[in-house]
Amino acid sequence: MPPRARYCVRARKYGQYTRCCDGVVYDKRLHTCCQGVQQLMANYTGCCDRVIYNPHSHLCCPGNSVRYKDYGPHTACCGSEVYKYTTHDCCNGEVYDRSEYICCRDQPRSRDFGADTGCCDNSTFNYRTQICCGGVVRSKPYGHNSLCCQTSVFDYENSVCCEDGVVRHRTYGWNSASCGSELYDYTTHLCCGQMVFERTYGAHSRCCGRSVIDDKRCSCCGEKSYQKSTQMCCDGEIRDRVFGSFSRCCESVVYDFRKALCCNGVLHSASSGSADCCDSRTYEPSYQVCCRNCRPSSVPSDSLHPRNPVADDAER
Repeated sequence: MPPRARYCVRARKYGQYTRCCDGVVYDKRLHTCCQGVQQLMANYTGCCDRVIYNPHSHLCCPGNSVRYKDYGPHTACCGSEVYKYTTHDCCNGEVYDRSEYICCRDQPRSRDFGADTGCCDNSTFNYRTQICCGGVVRSKPYGHNSLCCQTSVFDYENSVCCEDGVVRHRTYGWNSASCGSELYDYTTHLCCGQMVFERTYGAHSRCCGRSVIDDKRCSCCGEKSYQKSTQMCCDGEIRDRVFGSFSRCCESVVYDFRKALCCNGVLHSASSGSADCCDSRTYEPSYQVCCRNCRPSSVPSDSLHPRNPVADDAER
């Protein structure tokens, strides 16, 4: 898991042209961010590691290699090489002609079936007359109705492939659906936790765990149902709407959004209506900017601590 980005708040020194580069503020009209603040040159707006380049004429390829666009706007990278992507492609770092080859599991394979060639695992097959089922090439005995059920083929028009891998006849016609090893009519029933239940509430019936609820009045929090008008789901926990329609969640805490601001799980007093979040802190966008990837040495001590969390307006 990559380390969490470090955020810091900076003064908006250049008004609407203010930008951040690893915690350093700069004027985007004069500079750019490319592994640090660098002077901006005409048309050189691309960044390839620490190299600034012209994206209209060059590409940044893997390995931080700046390459000329030999094929104009149709140029793409394949490793550190370039190719014309309208006629060729890249397969595991190797350029190939799409009219002659196809890339199967990172290996160029010959198009033995011309334009009808497809991949089945690391081999090729004719996708018009054959089908690939779990890495096994099968014929299409039922034409367009041929579908896979694990590694076998079945007639989709007359049968259903169930979760247990068994093909069963469409008992309920086109309304047939699979629930574990059982078939049911999905217009009158629901499959909840591999069990079939009747749609007790008609079109408003939905699953909540292994039960059916009325989604007009109730909702689901994990596998537990709750009343939407008086309760809410906060971080997997059912909480009361203690502030009525003004109730919001801050992780598992309920708060009044008119009086507080939740920033990445930390509650702050809503001292002004214009404040916004910068990670777990607050800032004023009119005269401040929120920067990320700030180096420890560039983060003032006062920007590392959020404002005093709100306790009075929170209900745990």
